Amino acid sequence: MNLSPDLQVLADALADFATAVELRTLLTEWGVDPTAVWQATRQETAEAIVRRAEAYGRVSTLRLYLQQNHPESIPDPDPLILPESEWNAFAKGSNNLVREGVLSGDSQPAPPDLARYVNLGFASRGNPDQPLDPAWPLETERLYYFWVEIGALLAGSIATDATQIDLSDLPDDAVLQVALFSFPDELQLTAGQDVGRLQLQPDGSLLVAKQAIRPPRTAVELLQKRLFFPVRTPEPAGEYRLRCHIYYQQILLQSHLVTAVVSPLPQPQKEPAALRATADYIFSQSLSPAHLAQMPPHKLSIMVNDNGAGTHGFRFFGAEEFKSEATFDAHELQNALKLARGALRRAAWGDEESYSEGKAYRYTGGVDLERLFGDLLLCAVRGYRLYDALITQLAGGSDQAWELADLMRTPGEVQLASKVSARWLVPAALFYDYPLDTGHKASEFELCEAFATAVKKGTPLLETACFQGDCPHYGEDHVICPSGFWGFRHALGMPASVQGAPDAPLELAAPHGVELAVAVCTDPLFHGREAHEKTLRQLLPDGKLHWHYAAERAETLAMMKDTEPHLLYFFCHGRVASDTPSLIVGPPTARGISRDNLRHGRVRWRGTRPLIFLNGCHTTALAPEFALDLVSGFVGTSHAAGVIGTEITTFVPLARDFAESCLHHFLVEKRPIGEAIKQARLALLQQGNPLGLIYIPYVLTGVRIVNS
Repeated sequence: MNLSPDLQVLADALADFATAVELRTLLTEWGVDPTAVWQATRQETAEAIVRRAEAYGRVSTLRLYLQQNHPESIPDPDPLILPESEWNAFAKGSNNLVREGVLSGDSQPAPPDLARYVNLGFASRGNPDQPLDPAWPLETERLYYFWVEIGALLAGSIATDATQIDLSDLPDDAVLQVALFSFPDELQLTAGQDVGRLQLQPDGSLLVAKQAIRPPRTAVELLQKRLFFPVRTPEPAGEYRLRCHIYYQQILLQSHLVTAVVSPLPQPQKEPAALRATADYIFSQSLSPAHLAQMPPHKLSIMVNDNGAGTHGFRFFGAEEFKSEATFDAHELQNALKLARGALRRAAWGDEESYSEGKAYRYTGGVDLERLFGDLLLCAVRGYRLYDALITQLAGGSDQAWELADLMRTPGEVQLASKVSARWLVPAALFYDYPLDTGHKASEFELCEAFATAVKKGTPLLETACFQGDCPHYGEDHVICPSGFWGFRHALGMPASVQGAPDAPLELAAPHGVELAVAVCTDPLFHGREAHEKTLRQLLPDGKLHWHYAAERAETLAMMKDTEPHLLYFFCHGRVASDTPSLIVGPPTARGISRDNLRHGRVRWRGTRPLIFLNGCHTTALAPEFALDLVSGFVGTSHAAGVIGTEITTFVPLARDFAESCLHHFLVEKRPIGEAIKQARLALLQQGNPLGLIYIPYVLTGVRIVNS
C-alpha cells in the first residue's frame, strides 16, 4: 500500500534525518517489534513508522517530533496545534524517547577555565548544538557536523588528551585557521566547507571569524564560538578517519587525528571510545608574541603522514587559504625519494649508491659551469619529477597544481612537518617547480644565462631577478635555472615534533655575547680542521664570542652538561652499531655518543636552548634514517631548539664551506636560521657548487640570535 504524497514526504524526511537509535526507539514506542522490520532498508523502516503513526492518528505527533529534533527535515514547517490529549501523549513519549548518542545539558563548565582547550567532536544535523556522546558510533551513509571550539574544556569533546593552547599574549586580532583533511575512501568532506577561522578577542576568548558552514536553527551564541564542518560517513561499516589541523599564519601548530567508528546499527563502546581525537603533532602549546607573533607568515605548510595500508598523505595549507592533499603509494614515494637523493649523490661523488670509503669528492678546484650545469640538470629533472608526482595527486586536480605553483613563485617561508619514519622525509630543497620538458635530449637543455652571468661577474645571487621569483627565462622549458629549486628560493624548516619536548624557542638571547661550543673528530683525514676551527673562533671579536671546545668524548659530554651554548657544532664522524647511530668525537676509534648518553649524562638545557649542527663527514651514520634518532634525543631529552643535518654524506671541504657561511649569517649577522641556511646554499652556488641542497634544517625557520 503506497503512502499519500504528504506521508511519503514525512517518511523520506524520517529516513534521511533520524538516527538508527531514533528509528528503533520510535518502533518500540508505537508497539512495533523492531526485529520484524530491522533487516529492511532505512526507507522501509521509516515508511513502517509512518504507517503506524497514521493508524494511531499520531501523524502530527511524528511531524512535530521531526520539526523539533531535525528542523532541517521540514524547511518551512506550518504551525502545529495539537489537542491537549495528543500533546500530553507526545510529551510523555518524548520523555521516553531517550536521546541515545547525544549528551544532554549545557556542556559549558562553571566557572570558566582561563586555559584554552582544543575541543573537537561530532553533532547530528538535526541537533548541532548538542555534542554526540563519544561512546556512540556514527551511522553509515549519514551527514554529520564535525565541530571545533577552543576555550573551556567541554564535556562533549572527543579529544583523548586535554590539549591546551595559551593565547593570553597574542595580539587581539590574531587569527587561527582550522582546516580538515580527508583520507581516501574514509570520512568525506565538502570542498569549500573544510576551512574555518577563529579570531582572538581582547578578553582572551576566541570567536568565529569565518564559519565553514552555518547549521540552520543553531543558537547565535554557539555559532559565534564553535566552528562547524559537514562530514559524511561512508556506506560500509568500519573505523574511519580525518585530520584536523590548526594553523597560525600558515604555520602548522597542531594536527589532530580524528577516528570514528561507523555502523548501520550503532551500539555504545567505551574502550576505546567510538569517537576520539588524538593530538599527534604539536608545534607549540604556548603562543607568546616572542614565540609566534614575531614569525613571518609562511607561504606553505606541508604535513606528511602514514595513512596506513601502504600509503602516505601530504596535507598542504598556504597563503590565501590554499588547501589541498595528496596520497602516495609507499613504493612509489620511496622510489621518487631514492631517485632524488641519487642525483645529489652523483653530484657529490659520481654515482648514485650510498657512500663508501674511497669515493672522492667531485667539487674541488674553481668554478666549473659545465660540471655545475650537468649536476643541476640531473637534479632538476629528478626534482621536477618528484614535484610533479606530488602535485599530480593534489585534491582538486590541475587547478590546485597551478595555484600551488603561483603561490610558491616568490621567496617565502615553508614548514614541512612529518609524523612518519625518516625514510619518508621529503627532500623539499630539491623540489624543482619551474616549467620543464624532461623529454628534451640532454644536449637541448641550457643553463639560465642570467644565472651564469651573475656567477661570472660575482653579482650576489640573492640580488638577481632569478632568486626574487622573476627569472627572465621562466616558462622556457629547456632552460635550467637554480632558482627553480625550493632550497635556493625559499627558507625551509622541518621542525621535529617530539613528545614531551617543550616549545621550541624562536629567540636565543645573547646579551653578553654568543656562546659557541665545538666538538671535533681528530681524524687526520679531516684536512684543514685547525684552519676551520680558527675561522669559527674568529667569527666575532673577543668578548662577543665565548668559545667552548672539546676533542674527546668525555670532554664533549662534560661540555654539553656544564654549558648553555647558543650553538653546539659537531665536526665529526658518525657510526652505526646495532642500528644505533652515534657521533665520534676525538680519534676515529673512540666510543660514540649516542642518544641514550644524553640522558645518562644528564644533558638538559634549561636556560639557553642551543641549535645543534651535525656536520658529519665521510659517514652514512648521519643520513636521515639514522639522524632522526639523534634529533629526537637532542630535542626531546636535552631540549635543544633544533638540529641541522644532511640528506647524504658530506665531505670535509663542503662541510667547512657551508658551516662557515651559515654560521656567519646566523651568529654574526643574526639572521633567522632558515634564511642563514638559504644564504649559505647560495654562497656555495655562487662558487659553482650545488651541494648546499644536502643540508636539512630540523628546526623552525625563524630561530635566531638576539642581543637581549
